[in-house]
Amino acid sequence: MPRLPRIYIKEAVQFITCRGEHNETLFKDKEDYNMFLELMRKYQEQFGIKVFAFCLMPDHLHLLVEIEKPIPESNSSQDVFERDSDLAIPQRSQAISDFMHALNNNYTKYYNSRYQRKGHLFRERFKSALIEKSTSLLKMTAYLHLNPQRSGLTNDATTYPYSSYQMYLYDQIATSQDLSFMRQAVSEALSLLNNRNYSDFIKELTPEEGQIIHKKLQRGGILGSEDFIRKVKEAIAAYEKQGQVQKLEIEDKKNARLYLTVGAVVIILLAGTSGIFFIALRRPSQAPVSSQNLPTQQSISETQPIDPIAALRFSEWEIELIPFAGTGQSRDIITFYDNKFFSAKMNSLGLPYSNYSVTQKEDGVVVWETMQSDETGSASWHGEIKEGKMSGILNLQETGKEPQVFSFTSINSRRTK
Repeated sequence: MPRLPRIYIKEAVQFITCRGEHNETLFKDKEDYNMFLELMRKYQEQFGIKVFAFCLMPDHLHLLVEIEKPIPESNSSQDVFERDSDLAIPQRSQAISDFMHALNNNYTKYYNSRYQRKGHLFRERFKSALIEKSTSLLKMTAYLHLNPQRSGLTNDATTYPYSSYQMYLYDQIATSQDLSFMRQAVSEALSLLNNRNYSDFIKELTPEEGQIIHKKLQRGGILGSEDFIRKVKEAIAAYEKQGQVQKLEIEDKKNARLYLTVGAVVIILLAGTSGIFFIALRRPSQAPVSSQNLPTQQSISETQPIDPIAALRFSEWEIELIPFAGTGQSRDIITFYDNKFFSAKMNSLGLPYSNYSVTQKEDGVVVWETMQSDETGSASWHGEIKEGKMSGILNLQETGKEPQVFSFTSINSRRTK
């Protein structure tokens, strides 16, 4: 399932998938399932998330959710663009990311404590697909509810105790958890049946239709009418264009640089056609980041062509971070070592290294994503590499602080192996 930008689309729900690290078991007994459901109840209320359906299986889970609380339009760090459309105003949304981070992070703490283990439990970031509510919500609940039966966990999905299927059939579920918070969402979904019976409706979803849904999710991450898919793609293109504008605004400042070290501060002078600019950075304990500190090796873009995904695997990039709101660019060094991702800046904030995912589009663009998280906060990265140059988006959420969104572009790159 492709990773889509975390943007808010009116009248769209998100189909979320989380899997265990290295296919590790997430739920070993009833107590584990109930703890996850209790945490889901707690954090859906805290972050304003409407849960339409869920299905928890031993090594992965699915949620069908929607942002319930409106996103403040005055928050310029989240607003991406405004346009007249039946789809309404797409905006960058941190709500679902915050919800999933709190849910998975706190469940991991419970799980690690109970089973005396350490480290990550979930595989990288959660994956999500955008679903058109009016045309596809009911089909997605059916697809989700039938998952345990397709996976061979039960011969009858209606008896599986760790999905919301029974709420759709009987307004209750075979668990000790109070899931009354879902009743309004379930009623909304059932209202789309137009007086039909949900049990009859779900029987209409043939295995072939299930495979079609699965393939559509894998291929595009968007499910709905042709008009909905077109509008979502327009929204994503406009969002990505906004990030490109942020990047181009400082392009002329990169024509010349001079690095000066004064005590514990590194002063970067940038001379361009628009004038002279300077940035003051606190000096780290090691040597300051600058072009003269980087090893004198060829940049990745200058070497002989090789598999671009393999080239990323052992590489180091100097990037410039540009905040979407406010001023004050900063520098970072990010490193891809085998299947691990490191950020010098995030490390200074206490965030650990993480695993990353990488794919290549048909046009040759390499796309990578990762999420660094622990109790201090989270950093969600989405990057693209085209013709040896990297650009992307960073969402930073430090505990107790307002979310920050940055665009970033590469300055230098080198292979480390």
